[in-house]
Amino acid sequence: MEEITFKVAPESKVKKKPSFLKPWLSLKYLFKKPVTIKIPYESIEPAEGYRGFHTLDWNKCVGCNFCGQICPARAIEMTWIEVDGKMEKRPHPKIDYGRCTFCQFCVEVCPPGALGFVESYMLTTEWNEEELQLFDWVPIHPDKFKEIQETYRDWRFPVEKIKFDKETKEVTYYLRNGEEFKFKILGYGIRPPKPPAKPTVKAEEKAQAKPEEKTQTKKPELDAESEKAD
Repeated sequence: MEEITFKVAPESKVKKKPSFLKPWLSLKYLFKKPVTIKIPYESIEPAEGYRGFHTLDWNKCVGCNFCGQICPARAIEMTWIEVDGKMEKRPHPKIDYGRCTFCQFCVEVCPPGALGFVESYMLTTEWNEEELQLFDWVPIHPDKFKEIQETYRDWRFPVEKIKFDKETKEVTYYLRNGEEFKFKILGYGIRPPKPPAKPTVKAEEKAQAKPEEKTQTKKPELDAESEKAD
C-alpha cells in the first residue's frame, strides 16, 4: 500500500493576527433583543409531538414492567397503590424526573398503550423540600393532564404540590385546577406487598389461659359426683 502524506498548514497561516476592531463589533448586540428565554417567566409553544411529561391510564396498565426494563436511566419504579381502600390489581410505574432523559422508550414499548406523554415540559422549583416531591410521581390519566394543559397553555407540570404522609403512606396530588387526587403507596416491585403480620399472643398469656381451661373442664365432673352422693 502506498503511504499517504498529509500536508500541515504552517503556524503563520493558522495563527490569527490580533484585531482591535472586532471586540467593538459586539456592541451592536446591546440594541437587540436577547435570544435566551427567561424560564419560568417566559415559555415557548412546543412542537407537535414534543416529548414532555408522562401520562398513565391506570385501567389499561397491566404492570408488566417493560417500561422499567427498557429505561436507560433507571428512572422507573413499579409501585403498588391503594385507591379508595382497594389495592390496584397490578403495580404502576413511578417516574423520577431527576433521572429521566425523556427518551420515551417506555412509551414505545408499553404493550397496552397505557403509558403516554404530552407536550408540557416545564418543571421548575425553588428547591424546597416539599417542592422536590414533584420530581417523583405516578402519572395521572391523559385526559385530565390534557384538560389542564389546554386550560393554561403555559406547558407547566399539572401538579402544584405533592404531599406524602410517611405514617399513613398516603399521597395527595394538588392539581392546578384546584382538584385533589389521593392514593396510598403499599410497596414497590413486581410482586404484591405482604399483608401486615397479625399480632402474636405472648407465651405468658397462653400459659395463663391453659390452666383456666383445665379447671373449667373439671368442674362439671365434680358437680356430677356430688349429685350422685346426694
